[in-house]
Amino acid sequence: MPYQTPLSLLTRLTTQDSRLLCGIMSGTSVDAIDVVLVRVTGAGEQSVVEILHFLEVLFPEEIQQMVFTNAEVTSSNVNDICLLHTTLAFVYADAVRQVCNVAGIAVEAIDLVGMHGQTIHHLPEKIKVASYHVRSTLQIGSGPTLSKLLGVPVVSNFRAGDMAVGGQGAPLVPYIEYLLFRDPVEHRVFINIGGIANITILPASCRMRDVVAFDTGPGNMIVDALVRQGYGKEFDDGGQIASSGQLNNDLFSWLMSHEFFKLEPPKSAGRELFGTEFVHSLLQIAKDLSINSMADIIATTSECTVKSITRALLHRLPPNEPVSLFISGGGAKNRFFVDGIRHNIRQVTMRKISDLGVPSEAKEAVCFALLANEWLFGNPSNLPSVTGAKEAVVLGSFSF
Repeated sequence: MPYQTPLSLLTRLTTQDSRLLCGIMSGTSVDAIDVVLVRVTGAGEQSVVEILHFLEVLFPEEIQQMVFTNAEVTSSNVNDICLLHTTLAFVYADAVRQVCNVAGIAVEAIDLVGMHGQTIHHLPEKIKVASYHVRSTLQIGSGPTLSKLLGVPVVSNFRAGDMAVGGQGAPLVPYIEYLLFRDPVEHRVFINIGGIANITILPASCRMRDVVAFDTGPGNMIVDALVRQGYGKEFDDGGQIASSGQLNNDLFSWLMSHEFFKLEPPKSAGRELFGTEFVHSLLQIAKDLSINSMADIIATTSECTVKSITRALLHRLPPNEPVSLFISGGGAKNRFFVDGIRHNIRQVTMRKISDLGVPSEAKEAVCFALLANEWLFGNPSNLPSVTGAKEAVVLGSFSF
């Protein structure tokens, strides 16, 4: 292939009728890498998306454990973080090759990759460093390395641009939900339950400034950690363990007293709030309360996820009007979560996001593919009303 300059490459990509994009997402649960291939025509509110293939690739166990260890202040070290930053690019490259192989598409045919990277720390509130007041976030996984390994341009590091103009850097998915899922007559709510849970409210006929979205608190993160410790499994399959346990009101009250739940949006959360240190504190409180059943602890923690989501939603829904609710992420397979949300919010009709043309498990990977497409066309892709940023800005860094 003849050498292309960045200018010639970008000119070609922005002038061709459609683009083959790959989206890569790995969340705070660190359970798997979501990889999707999509064909995109247009950009912004004129975006038309065709999903070609989606694949979930499990993390190598050694990599998963390194991420967990280095997402905690007390156990991280710069040597591991440096190695992980590059190693993850190799892991992501293998995942892209796998999805291309299954789809029967050459890697070289991909026009652009949108890579979220792996968040290992997120500090959305201002912190004084020397004479500067900064917000910061770190998603590792080297964009330049991935681009060289695949021979394909990559857009990554999406969150930093929003934080540079005073935003929380999260959530970013609501912008794409607005592009793809807004409706002229139907009120729609999207709940994503990954490691952290977040909500997006799209009122009927909404404009960008009408979108309401924020992190509600822990999703699967705490439950997964408890299941690993108590049962040697990766997650509570179908919410069966939670359903077998009993709610402990004292432990539940302690969970719901967390300062994060008292904050008003914009707000975002991560492993620094609800990771290993929090789980240690939770287990100590349970011990002090003489709770000996791990199933009871998991049931109570699962109820915290349900209540933090539903309390965040209830007073923000249009009163006395029907609402369609869509749940995605790993937690969409947890019946304890889904049934609890249905029980607590009676005015909603539960629908599958696949009804809108996007498989539940693929949604976030699709979103980061489209965020790369927005970067390509210079479209601002944060929502200041959601993140708290002073202005809308173009997000992402380009690796060629």
